[in-house]
Amino acid sequence: MNIKLNRISYSALFSGLGVFSFFLLANYAELSDRVSDALYSVGMFLFFILAFNLLGYSTIRLTTWVDNQYSVNIHRRWKLIFIYTMVMLMFFLLNYGLLVTAKFLVGASHPFVFPNGGWRILILVWLVELVILGLLLANRSMQHTLKLQKQAAALQEENNIARYTALQNQLNPHFLFNSLNTLISEIRYNPKNAELFTQHLSDVYRYTLQCQNQRLVTLQDELGFLDSYIFLHQVRLGDCIYVHNNVPDEWKEMKMPPLTLQLLVENVIKHNVIHSGKPMVIELCNVEEPPTLIICNPIRPKKCGVVSGMGLKNLSARYKLLCNQDIVIENESDKFTVKIPLLS
Repeated sequence: MNIKLNRISYSALFSGLGVFSFFLLANYAELSDRVSDALYSVGMFLFFILAFNLLGYSTIRLTTWVDNQYSVNIHRRWKLIFIYTMVMLMFFLLNYGLLVTAKFLVGASHPFVFPNGGWRILILVWLVELVILGLLLANRSMQHTLKLQKQAAALQEENNIARYTALQNQLNPHFLFNSLNTLISEIRYNPKNAELFTQHLSDVYRYTLQCQNQRLVTLQDELGFLDSYIFLHQVRLGDCIYVHNNVPDEWKEMKMPPLTLQLLVENVIKHNVIHSGKPMVIELCNVEEPPTLIICNPIRPKKCGVVSGMGLKNLSARYKLLCNQDIVIENESDKFTVKIPLLS
């Protein structure tokens, strides 16, 4: 339907351009009476319209080809200048040829020569045609550019989703092996606790699966998941890791990327010494303006000196993809703090 409307509008434009050029040249080119009479005929009128439609549609096809060539070979810009110069000359030659044809039809003695006024009106008509044609081509170029921008935006969105999914998949818990070893030990030495451990392990992986297709989850969901996640580590490491949650209840409907708290707690466990003699306390609090969740812990680096930072880089990339914001990391001498923007 849109293609049909475009063809109708182009035909109307080119026909109108032909009619305009015909009457202007026939009436104001200061031709002799015999030439004017020959030019001022139904046949010549229709010929003007047909000629301008043919030339106009040829120009449209040519510019479409040029757009495609320009998009794949941007370095040969001189071709564009050459092609558009040729189009401009073709329109001038069309006007000039029609007047020469009219003079030939009446047997004029100098068919290729016009009085001064004739040349002025010929050039004037040609310039008006170029302005109209330029506006048409500019409009087509804008439409072509908008189409490419929409395609680029769609591809960027698909790329962002793919990148986000890939980043999120990297954040899934990788402690299944340790958890299964802990479960085997609990079944052997503490069967009652093994059942509770299994339930929390199931809750952790259920949440991980449920949030795979979610870009945001509530803080309440994250805190519920964190309880199960911390319980598994408490059983595995001993009762030596705790979370002090000072976030008010009214904040629990705020949103954040899924598995954010798991990543931050995993980062604490990975880089710090934690045992019964040195228990780890992770503090959660908030700042109102802008809404921010603060997670901090004391620094007790392991002797092996684990250095990675990939988890925090992934979290930063997720926030940039989601809301064009970033996390804030403060690494002081005795305390490590991460500030997470919360979304409403």
